[in-house]
Amino acid sequence: MQTRRESEIKYPSAANLFQFCRRVLDHKFGGIRVIDQDVGQILGFDPADCSHWKKGKKNIRSIHAMKSIAEHLGVDEKLVVDIAAGDIDDQEAFYEYCGYGRFFIDEELIDKAKKELYRKHANTWTRDKEHEFKKYFEIDETKIDEVINEIHQTIAFDEAPLYLPEIVAAFSSIVLLPQGAESAAANKVDFAKNGDKLEIRFPSDGKMRPYIRHQIAKAMSRYFFERAGFLPSTELGDFAQQVTDVKANIFAAKLLTPAAMIKKELKNVNLSKDIVTQLADIFWVSKIFMNRRLKEILERSV
Repeated sequence: MQTRRESEIKYPSAANLFQFCRRVLDHKFGGIRVIDQDVGQILGFDPADCSHWKKGKKNIRSIHAMKSIAEHLGVDEKLVVDIAAGDIDDQEAFYEYCGYGRFFIDEELIDKAKKELYRKHANTWTRDKEHEFKKYFEIDETKIDEVINEIHQTIAFDEAPLYLPEIVAAFSSIVLLPQGAESAAANKVDFAKNGDKLEIRFPSDGKMRPYIRHQIAKAMSRYFFERAGFLPSTELGDFAQQVTDVKANIFAAKLLTPAAMIKKELKNVNLSKDIVTQLADIFWVSKIFMNRRLKEILERSV
């Protein structure tokens, strides 16, 4: 249901585009305070036009404006066009802009962790300790595949898209808790253990968006990894979360978009139309996510 304020906005997509630009500038410049006019300057707007844009009183739909915004922010032009067309809002667009995290362990992270652990165990550091340390950062995709295969077989998943409530129905220790607009957690997915249950809270506002599905799938990994004894060593300390996040990203990608099923669907897509868009619709994921996933699968097939 629209609020009075929302109903008074003439061009809500333009207002979303303004907020997206601001989010990206905030992200790029960190501690530097971004003001409205910094956003307006992207399109050379004076303060009045900038205010109208921010309040959704000025529509931003020209090709020139889309290109200028994309070039200034250093983002995919298709993402800007999707916001302007009303296909996604600023929050979803910012999530897409930030990407879906890492799918591999950064060498820089390993070096940093090694120095930290060596400092703590300088007097007891041995070759065996070095070998053990390296194993902490190994991503055993075979084990992740085994977990995914069990889930897919349990819910008899043989046709995309995958419906997350089917996993909840099959694994009673996972609980999905939709949150309304009044909730503090309404704009993000979070999770917490409650006894033997993993409770996942997610924003519920109409049809679930692809990026929310991805976040829920990542949250589910916590239950399945713990169940399979697949959590990182506590020896990693603060670095454990970063290793877990990489594994969770791989888990979510394989859960929602299994490689074999993508290859199967590739045989049925219309080659005269955008393949990524068609696959994204079939698997109920974003185009950016599917583009990354498809590229990975094709590279591994070479």
